[in-house]
Amino acid sequence: MKKVVWVTWICLFALLITAACGQASREHQVNEKDSSKTVFHREWVIKWKEEADPDFLKTVDILHESLDPKDKGQTMLIRLKPNVDEEKWESRWSGDPRVEYLHPNHKFKVESRVSMQHRGGNSIYYLKRIRAEAAWPLLAKWKKQGRISSVTVAVVDTGVDLNHPMLAPFLVAGVNLRDPAQPPQDHMGHGTRVASVIAAVWGSVGGKKSPLIGSAHIMPIKVMEDGQDGDVYHTAEGIREAVRRKADVIVLAQGSWTYSETMAEAVEEAEQAGVTVVGAAGNASLNDDGDILYDHPLYYPAAFSTVLGVGSVDAQGQRAMTSNSGSGLDVMAPGENIWSAIPGGKYGYDSGTSFAAPQVAGLAALVKERFPYFTPAQIRNLIRQTARPSGGERWNTLYGFGTIDVYRAMTAKPEPDIFEPNDRAEQAMPISTDQVYQATLHSSTDADWYRIHLFHPGTLVVTCDAKRHARMRIRVEVERTGQTGEYDLSSQPLYLTVPGGQIRLKVWATDMKKPVSYTLANAFSPQADINENNDYQWNATKVKLTPDWVPIKGTWHKQRDMDWYQLEIPRPGTLEVRLGVVTPRADPVLFVQEDESWHTVRVDVKAEGEEETIRLHAPKGFLYVRVSDYGGNPIVEPYQLLIHYQPEMSDAFEPNDNSDQATLLFPDETLTGRLTGPADLDWYVFQVTERSRHTIRLQIPKGWEDVEMILYDSRKRALKQVRLSDSRRVVEVTRMLEIGNYYIRIQSSGNRGEGAYSLVLKRPG
Repeated sequence: MKKVVWVTWICLFALLITAACGQASREHQVNEKDSSKTVFHREWVIKWKEEADPDFLKTVDILHESLDPKDKGQTMLIRLKPNVDEEKWESRWSGDPRVEYLHPNHKFKVESRVSMQHRGGNSIYYLKRIRAEAAWPLLAKWKKQGRISSVTVAVVDTGVDLNHPMLAPFLVAGVNLRDPAQPPQDHMGHGTRVASVIAAVWGSVGGKKSPLIGSAHIMPIKVMEDGQDGDVYHTAEGIREAVRRKADVIVLAQGSWTYSETMAEAVEEAEQAGVTVVGAAGNASLNDDGDILYDHPLYYPAAFSTVLGVGSVDAQGQRAMTSNSGSGLDVMAPGENIWSAIPGGKYGYDSGTSFAAPQVAGLAALVKERFPYFTPAQIRNLIRQTARPSGGERWNTLYGFGTIDVYRAMTAKPEPDIFEPNDRAEQAMPISTDQVYQATLHSSTDADWYRIHLFHPGTLVVTCDAKRHARMRIRVEVERTGQTGEYDLSSQPLYLTVPGGQIRLKVWATDMKKPVSYTLANAFSPQADINENNDYQWNATKVKLTPDWVPIKGTWHKQRDMDWYQLEIPRPGTLEVRLGVVTPRADPVLFVQEDESWHTVRVDVKAEGEEETIRLHAPKGFLYVRVSDYGGNPIVEPYQLLIHYQPEMSDAFEPNDNSDQATLLFPDETLTGRLTGPADLDWYVFQVTERSRHTIRLQIPKGWEDVEMILYDSRKRALKQVRLSDSRRVVEVTRMLEIGNYYIRIQSSGNRGEGAYSLVLKRPG
């Protein structure tokens, strides 16, 4: 996608309000049909602690209200009305004490990779690798003996082919949340494939009828139509609806890299209701050449601590190159060339973590059948316990606890502590950040050791919930500094300021008479950068400009963290600002404002993990740069801000030889440029925020011949073409323009003398 820069022209009244609020105004516009942004334009999710404010309701259109009767309709999906300034609106309502949370409606999508026709070998090899086939005779025997309970797996996806012969025997009533008047019929195919993999794990494959027909069920919850129109709001509502309809397991073969409060809340509600949630780790992000840009961290909701995060392995049991990895990864299942059902009663092959996750969901349902009293935590532990480890560690970021083993999970005795042996420091169990674990201390002499690797300094919060009365203790050892400390974990969370590197934790208890089961949870937040506190324009960090690139490293260490920087421009020139991140958890946003001016610029067109760049003419004085994450989330990985200033010399705007390098035009500012030959093209860009008449004035020096100026719309369609020469050195083009972005190209094919041309975009009258 070509680089586009947006400019906001604000009236004096809006400027006064902006100054009063301490926030710069903006107009954030994204082409909804052709955008790399991974949020739906101007759609937000809000939860109120009480009834919604009437003033708020005047600014939005309500697209959907939560169906949860406990919520009383106060969780909403809304879209801002066209005349609402999103910047000021967000600032106003995100800080309202009556608002529980407010965040963009991030897109959720399914990601599968269509496979070549599988040739040779067994079309259902994956069932052998996870040893599902070995478990089927047991399931048939237990069903006859009445030793299994009825279970239901909710497939929150694109729906299911309701008439497919492989799936029809398992289906129970579901719902279409996109169009409640219609059945949850799958028109795209992804949900049907996911559901059929579950049915295959249960033994319904190759024309065979599963021994579990009548006791195992699949519930279609349709939250998207084509696999690309999903969003965090409807997926969270799908989870809640599955819980209301008494599902035992929920599978989410979809997601995104971005955290959201509404999804976290829905997942927690499922956990509290005793519903096990399984999520696909997600597939790696690739560039146009097929190279991997990001293959970590995990997608949400798989990354949540109470969700079974599932990655994929190939037919040889090796991690698939495109399977995401990282903290929160629990187990693996085959995800390459997976035979599955497709709508219309047909079958085909597909690949991706989307088809590994339903294998784990199918297993979770079998565990629930065998142990109907198991909590989601116990189901997770048994699946982890019986997985076949890979990589030499009992847990690692590439394989989690290993590849699932259905037969072993059906026949093994659940262990009260799957991390044993970890009684000594050298046996410390590796664990994830931001995770929850259940374990047991068998006596007052028993101790459990854990180790956690932190890539950055920050705050580690450790909590411990013991099921019996005992005084829980913890010893912390920091490998990098050699520091140690012992603390009480019985009453309140422990906040530890720690450097990066390996941290070892020893947990034990005193005053215990019987074995004590406990839940150990940890959460990590990054350290504030050295420029804090610079959350507002008035306390912006001052940046000294040099002829070279000025690098600034910072962090978004808290919710809605915004970092401001002040640049002093000694004389007019060009300014280039780049905001880069190294994780798809972050969606960077650049905002630039002239000191005491109406001129503001906001750049926010790329997707998560991509750099945002702005290049503009900087007048003498002060400029303020604000950097933030679009979702307003804390981001563990740091960002890098690069600033380059070039004073005006021969042509301060070079290079601007193509539209991607177009120089930003502010109204009523006179820009001067030079043309060095027929191959030298000078491009400029400006934005129209409301339908209005604009005038462009171009003047060339004496002696210049055959200078051409063309006005283009955002699609590079020519709207007006004029030519200048020594006999006609000034031209004004006046035209009524609709809302959008416009480009100007200046080129000469004739003789030129000394001097520079001048270009002015006059403010609409």
